[in-house]
Amino acid sequence: MFSIAFVFRRREGMSLEEFHEHYRDVHSKVATRMPGLIGYTQHPVRRDAPAIGDHLPESDIPFDAISVYTYESDEAAAAAFTSEINAELEADSVKMIDFSNMITLPVAVRKVL
Repeated sequence: MFSIAFVFRRREGMSLEEFHEHYRDVHSKVATRMPGLIGYTQHPVRRDAPAIGDHLPESDIPFDAISVYTYESDEAAAAAFTSEINAELEADSVKMIDFSNMITLPVAVRKVL
């Protein structure tokens, strides 16, 4: 398996509401068409989270979401990132993501519970 996480914020001039709507309703439909994709999760940042112990939600969180894509294999991921669908996904990403501070992390998925 190959998983990759993208940590990002919305592009300048886009409201948080517009971002969440586009991420949920438009971007997800393109992303889930990636060839070889066996898992895709969206993790929008909660700005309304309650304080839990010493963990206080920050008022100025620098990111808006995390997307995690999981592919059957390293080879499947490589093929997906050179596909026509990826070109569509990148074109859609430009509409909503500020790439100047995006973090891209290849990650291992370790389900504990």
